[in-house]
Amino acid sequence: MQISDAGQFFYESMNPAFERSLGISIGSERAVQDCMSEEDAKSICASCDACLAKGRAVRYRHRLTLGGRRREFDTTINPVRDSESGNIVKLVGSHRAIEERTSVDALDRTAKRRAAAELELRLLSLQEEVQQRIASDLHDSTCQHLIAASLSVMRLRRAMRDNGGAEKLIDDIDASIDQAQREIRAFTYLLHPQNLLTDGLKNTIEQFVGGFSARTSLKASLEIAPEVDRLSYERQRAVLRVIQEALANVFRHARATLVKVTMEATDTHFNLRVTDNGRGMPINQARSGPKAISFGVGIPAMRARLRQLGGTLEIHSPSAAGGRGTTLCAELPHTLPLKRARHLVRRHSHLGHHRSIAERH
Repeated sequence: MQISDAGQFFYESMNPAFERSLGISIGSERAVQDCMSEEDAKSICASCDACLAKGRAVRYRHRLTLGGRRREFDTTINPVRDSESGNIVKLVGSHRAIEERTSVDALDRTAKRRAAAELELRLLSLQEEVQQRIASDLHDSTCQHLIAASLSVMRLRRAMRDNGGAEKLIDDIDASIDQAQREIRAFTYLLHPQNLLTDGLKNTIEQFVGGFSARTSLKASLEIAPEVDRLSYERQRAVLRVIQEALANVFRHARATLVKVTMEATDTHFNLRVTDNGRGMPINQARSGPKAISFGVGIPAMRARLRQLGGTLEIHSPSAAGGRGTTLCAELPHTLPLKRARHLVRRHSHLGHHRSIAERH
């Protein structure tokens, strides 16, 4: 497989047995979605996303319609790295059919899957507890040390007023401490998981974006369709985590002064956009695939989270030199019966204050 800049996967070649099972012949690159059913393509692409996110071989067992009937397959995806840069440049995979087992084995397999799902939920809960503990420790301990250091610098300044060089050095130390305090306040907030069960997704996003603006001095605007509260808890959590990760990236890397979060509802999808006016991203960081791995797993993890729910994620950024900002675009399908007249509430926030400026029908 080849990986496109937009995060799509293309078959470069197949062995004859795989071609026969699909009833096609590969003459040139073909997208996965063009070779099989939509359901099978999503399942295989999710495995590929997981391989990119982990940077190593992955193995999954799932049901695919290959060879004319739906069966269980063991799918293995391996990364192929460039010998010089070490970046992932291709994927090589295989599908192995699993023989049908007895009904007892099937029940045992179902129980194992249920146990694995419960374990995953517990791990997610544990991860959020760890994040909350880290945020609390940073606020309660690290920040206090910085405040004490700042007070010590003030005393040192009074003791050395006659030395101009020392005064300049003290100014630099003071500025560094102030910046560290500001960043810690922002990071502790970004790490702290929001509770969807209390306020619902719409209010939670509004509160989170407002708090983000107050702690980073970034102007933030928000447009969100109220229908998001009707999504399942799993989908609401996925949307919230993508927004949290996107805003964290803006704060860490963009050097922006303005960020806009928009989520609109169509008859079939919710469309999320997070746009900033910062310096943009290098093209090899904005793209999906092997180049993104060297910058961390945040973007591949967001893409994999959405892909598991049938959604997509794309990032558009002209270049780092142009400084024209970055836009994250995510789509999440839904089957909700939405009314034709939708209300989209727009809010602008700066330093934690919200005010409604328009309502579109």
